[in-house]
Amino acid sequence: MKQKLLAGGLVAALGFGMLSPAFANGAASTRNIIIGLTAAAAVFITNYNHKKKEKQAEEREVARRQTAYTSWFYHQYGYYPTDEQFREWYYHTYGQNPL
Repeated sequence: MKQKLLAGGLVAALGFGMLSPAFANGAASTRNIIIGLTAAAAVFITNYNHKKKEKQAEEREVARRQTAYTSWFYHQYGYYPTDEQFREWYYHTYGQNPL
């Protein structure tokens, strides 16, 4: 709810800001557009890198769990588990499918 109100406020501020005419000359207007696009790109790149690192960490954790389970399974039963057995164990243990 809080995020929706904040988003609505930002949209309203941008909307009212566009109602007034632009009084800047061409150079200042172009500069402001370039600065705005650069800031937006920086935010996008930062967010992308953050999500990429989270995904890589999650993939490493799944691989670590699979290695540990495979080793345990082999020592317990004398053969390696199938992919289906691993997926069933992973879902049963962690409540989600492996990546």
